[in-house]
Amino acid sequence: MAHGTVAVSSTEQPPGRRVRKAELTRRRILDAARALMAEAGPESVTILAITERADIGQGTFYNYFPSRDAIVDAVIFDVVETLGQRLDALTAGMSDAAEIYSFSLRHLMQTAVSDPVWGWFVVRLGIAQDGLLKALGPRASRDIQIGVDSGRFNVDDVALASAMTFGSLLAAMHSYLDNRSAEDPSQHYAENLLRMVGLSTEEAHRVSRLPLPPLPDLPR
Repeated sequence: MAHGTVAVSSTEQPPGRRVRKAELTRRRILDAARALMAEAGPESVTILAITERADIGQGTFYNYFPSRDAIVDAVIFDVVETLGQRLDALTAGMSDAAEIYSFSLRHLMQTAVSDPVWGWFVVRLGIAQDGLLKALGPRASRDIQIGVDSGRFNVDDVALASAMTFGSLLAAMHSYLDNRSAEDPSQHYAENLLRMVGLSTEEAHRVSRLPLPPLPDLPR
């Protein structure tokens, strides 16, 4: 061995590989927790069930998350942030602020329609869940501001309108889940919010009934 060189164990992984392995393990834990929450509801999820589903030891779990509540919060943020990114991708090429706002509202509302377990979970967490506010709040403010800047919306206080958007989303989800009917309320919900930001009754009705584009998948 040359003088001054340092021996490296053949079993030691390069930093890049260790990082990728850690990210994959964290993703396995998140995916296992999310699947369990979708199947049996958030209240039934335990650390033991998560580790068995992810095929890891409990010590490995605690390397990534300090508690059950921490993994629940992480799953919620992950789900909502992914939905937010898909909405961003959907509306990136759109020029009409009313369509951007309406399509986003309808897709958000449909999360409760298509998956009542998740809908109830979001409703129960409500505005007390920081992840929901961090993921959705800035996007609502951005979309409303686009409408104000373009002259499409008539809003004096964008922050207040954003808070009302989020609060009404939870209330509308709760109302639907509490009294589920065959009718999807997403269009009516979007129509009322479009009127809140200044569209006429006729225009709000028209925009809220436009064909809803499907959410694009994110690149892996």
